[in-house]
Amino acid sequence: MIADSEIELHASRLMVMQAAWKHERGEDIRHESSICKVFVAEAVNRIIDRAVQMCGALGVSADTPLEHFYREARAFRIYDGPSEVHRMVIARDVLRSGNRS
Repeated sequence: MIADSEIELHASRLMVMQAAWKHERGEDIRHESSICKVFVAEAVNRIIDRAVQMCGALGVSADTPLEHFYREARAFRIYDGPSEVHRMVIARDVLRSGNRS
């Protein structure tokens, strides 16, 4: 569980850094931004869920910050539009221009 969380954190950081690098160069990052918003928001939820699982009942008690993180992280998948909308944008871009990766 810890390894899976580290892998998702690492991938999230790299995605955000690549989008920031492209933005600094003046490139259009709408596609990368949508990918980041979906992947990172969902990764955050999975990472917090794993932490709660590892802590058991303590993970959902007010004795740790996990309960607060768990409650607040759900909204990450809604900010700047729901993940499903970003998925449609990503799919549309891929179909228009071929494989963007």
